[in-house]
Amino acid sequence: MISAGDANHPALEETASLFQPDCLLPVQYFENFHRKVQTEPEKRLMLAVLDNALACFQKHFSSRGGRGLRLFRETEEWIFRGDNSEPFSFANICEVVGFDPEYVRRGLLKWREKRIADLCLAFSQPEPKQSTKPPRKLTETPRRPEIRSRMVGLGV
Repeated sequence: MISAGDANHPALEETASLFQPDCLLPVQYFENFHRKVQTEPEKRLMLAVLDNALACFQKHFSSRGGRGLRLFRETEEWIFRGDNSEPFSFANICEVVGFDPEYVRRGLLKWREKRIADLCLAFSQPEPKQSTKPPRKLTETPRRPEIRSRMVGLGV
């Protein structure tokens, strides 16, 4: 047992240190807080880039040419590219904002397959048959041609 006279004993100092408050300077506290706040604009930018890419992929999916088709192809290439060396690659952005890139890719592939199936179904269905009945007659009486009072060729 440690007596009161052994105040300089190492075990007693160690036990006493457990009950002392940790010293943290305000600069240290706010440095940690400031770092988190500072990254928020970058995350918002990355989320906006991702949102724009997904919207572009879906909007221009069925484009047949021109600018829409070019935007779709560029977006598709960016999403499915395996290179993660660039800070704004699809996989890196997904990781930063908290999404699993492979899960998002699988979801886009499923969405694309469903859209293709829907488009194929729409083209394979026969057009509605035209009615064989003659068109309905108008209820008002047709106008009769006007009779000219002057004869053609006469200067009257």
